[in-house]
Amino acid sequence: MRVLEELDVLGDEALQVRIFRLSLLLLVATLLLALGAGLASGADGGALATLGWWGSLAAGSLVALPVHELVHGAAFKLLCRPCEVSFGAQGPFLYTRTNDACATRPRMVAVLLAPSVVVTSALVAAALAAGAPALAVLLAGVHLSGCASDMLMAADALRAPDCTHVRDTDVGIDLLSDKELL
Repeated sequence: MRVLEELDVLGDEALQVRIFRLSLLLLVATLLLALGAGLASGADGGALATLGWWGSLAAGSLVALPVHELVHGAAFKLLCRPCEVSFGAQGPFLYTRTNDACATRPRMVAVLLAPSVVVTSALVAAALAAGAPALAVLLAGVHLSGCASDMLMAADALRAPDCTHVRDTDVGIDLLSDKELL
C-alpha cells in the first residue's frame, strides 16, 4: 500500500489551526444553543442557579475524557482486528494508541467518530433524563469541541478519493491506497 498523506496532529501547525478553529466554532455554537435551551427551559427549571447543576457540567465534561478514549479503544478492538490497544497521557491530553492498526477507510472513520456519537449521546441522554436541556447542550458541545481532531481526520480520509485504508500512527493517521498508479 502506498501512503497518500500523513496527518500529524502533534506536528502539523496548519492542521492544528484547523482543529482549533473547528473547536472554537463548536464552542460558540454550543453557547448560542445553550442560551436558547436555557431560555426555553427556564434555566433548566431554575437548576442553573445551583451548585449541583454546575457540578454536573464539570463532572460530565471531565468524565467524558477517559470514556472518550475507552470508546476509541473498544472501536479499535471491534473494527481493526487484530490490534493492541493501550492508553496514555501527554500533558493534559489523553490518547489511545495502537500498534499501527490499519483498517479500511469506512472502519477507521467509524473508529474516529465513535466517541463523538456514543459519548455525546450518553451525555445528552443523561442530562435530558435529569430535565436539564441547557446542560445537555453544553455537555454535548464541550465534548464535541474536544472531538475536533477526530472529526477533521475522518473528514480528510473521506475527502481523499484514492484512500482505501487508514493506519493509526503515534501522531495521527496515514491515508493509504491499495490502488495501482496509472
